[in-house]
Amino acid sequence: MFKRLTSIIPRSVVPVPTQATRAFSYTPIFHKTNTSTRTRENVHDLETFFTLIGRNSVEHLELFEGDLNKFLETDSKTMKNLGIDTRSRRYLLRWRHKFVNDLEPLREHTRGKKKNGGERKAKLVKAKRTALQRLEERENFQKQELEAEEKGERDF
Repeated sequence: MFKRLTSIIPRSVVPVPTQATRAFSYTPIFHKTNTSTRTRENVHDLETFFTLIGRNSVEHLELFEGDLNKFLETDSKTMKNLGIDTRSRRYLLRWRHKFVNDLEPLREHTRGKKKNGGERKAKLVKAKRTALQRLEERENFQKQELEAEEKGERDF
């Protein structure tokens, strides 16, 4: 296309396609040092560790005999054989990784709460709820009509 245009229009008028260059900006990442008292250096026993991470993890203290090193060396399969349920086991393993690598101060990550039965079932739950409300309203209306008829307020 450009060859044909250049033959008709002088070269100074025809725009020449060039590759666009994009300027990248660089922002340095400043790593924040962990200054919390809930760090690896300040936790020396398993009970403190479990109380800091929360979610009722203290109930598993007897399984590891209160030994922090035994907990840190235990893998997922051993925890499963000890009888720790999947959700708690994943939570403990996640915190063990963060603790060993000193990634984050120890704190409780609360479980999320589902709204309307979760994302997949939200439409169904909302539809059932509105259907039940309509049914209750209809029953209340029928009761009111029967009471009014018994009192003699309505003649049908």
